[in-house]
Amino acid sequence: MKPTIVMIGLALLALAVPATEASAVSAEVRRACEMQAEKVRPALRAGEKEAWIANCLANASKPGKTY
Repeated sequence: MKPTIVMIGLALLALAVPATEASAVSAEVRRACEMQAEKVRPALRAGEKEAWIANCLANASKPGKTY
């Protein structure tokens, strides 16, 4: 195999498995954030809800934060 093909494969693999802070939270925390977003009044539009949940997940992933 050519080294170029191997490097392209490794680069694609690195892009396929991103490690973000939001992926560090549990499914339980994710569901809690989604439920809290549903209770926000006035009701959030789709984009606002997505941003609200992302912010909630980011806050939950901070060190020392208990949920």
